[in-house]
Order: sequence, then structure tokens, then C-alpha cells
Amino acid sequence: MAPRIIVGIVAVACTSVCGLVSTFASFEMVDKVNDKLPETEKFDHLGWYFSKRLRLNRKYRMLYPDGQLLLRVRILTVLMFVCGLVAAWGFGFFAQ
Repeated sequence: MAPRIIVGIVAVACTSVCGLVSTFASFEMVDKVNDKLPETEKFDHLGWYFSKRLRLNRKYRMLYPDGQLLLRVRILTVLMFVCGLVAAWGFGFFAQ
């Protein structure tokens, strides 16, 4: 098997792992924020869209100014996309 294909397979695995760990960190962030919010303002774990994500990020920064979960989610998301690009390169999507 070509080394480029092996790199692509490893990158796909890394993409999946980063996405999964990022999701778990997001769920942990939702749980922490929900612990300090009244019942009417709590976030549901399903049905995410852009403005809801921004609201969660603002609430998390407000309630946990020194919290590291938001940074962790952002780093894992960037790593997920980088690994996805490496996987695309490994499988020849950018070949001429």
C-alpha cells in the first residue's frame, strides 16, 4: 500500500477521534453551563445552530472566565478540519 494512502487512513481516524472528543467536550460545557442557569434558560443537547452555539460560548465565558473547555473545543475542531484536509490529500483529492 502506498504511504500516501496510509497517511490518509490515519488522518481519517484522527478526524473521527477529534470530532468525537470535541463533541464530548461540548456536552461537558453544556452541562456545566446548565448547572448554573435557571430552568427556563437551560440549553438542550440537541438541535444546534450558529446563534445557539454563540450564546453557549458567551454564557460559558461569563460563568467560567478561566474555563478551558471552550479552548479545547476550538482546538479539537481546528485539528479535525486539518486532519480532514490531510486525509483528502492522502486519498488524492488534490492531485492534478
